Amino acid sequence: MARATPVRRQEFALGRSCAREALGILGEPRVAIPVGRFRDPVWPFGYVGSITHCQDFCAVAVARTLPASGCPAIRGLGLDAEPAGSLPEELTGVVCSAKECTWLASRQGDGMPWDRLLFCAKESAYKCIFPTTHRFLEFRDMGVEFDPEHSSFDVTLPSLFGLPSHLFGRYLIRDALVLTATTWRDEFACPSRTICQCP
Repeated sequence: MARATPVRRQEFALGRSCAREALGILGEPRVAIPVGRFRDPVWPFGYVGSITHCQDFCAVAVARTLPASGCPAIRGLGLDAEPAGSLPEELTGVVCSAKECTWLASRQGDGMPWDRLLFCAKESAYKCIFPTTHRFLEFRDMGVEFDPEHSSFDVTLPSLFGLPSHLFGRYLIRDALVLTATTWRDEFACPSRTICQCP
């Protein structure tokens, strides 16, 4: 971070501070969260997490990899926050598959920034799997289907060794921000697909 701007250093410090607080809530010592080889946070053994920043907003999620309740093991978490406005037009073809572009066209005018939500969902999915797999994926390698009734989405991933076939996520739009959270569990059919009973 030595060459980062003051704003970026402040964001980094705030994210790490929130991460240490989250670990403390789970009973873990408030240890440093180093930067990994690929600039991803390195969490203490037995924990996974994610950090996101956007427009003076910071959010952190941390979980134990082996919850005590009997729910499937958590392999990864991903968070992303983005402005709630439309995605720049030149990015749509980079982020969305042909099927998703057709779906977006069918939703025009309903007041929801679905293109931005697609970007945010895929970014949180990428952050969910990358610390464990270190696999680089293009956004169009991932497919997203939304369930607006439950403010949730499913992410389909390519059939590659080390990757799950699906991830589950939820989204929220509030205070001009889109926030998505994605979870990778060892078994996709988890109670969290409906109403989460897991800690």
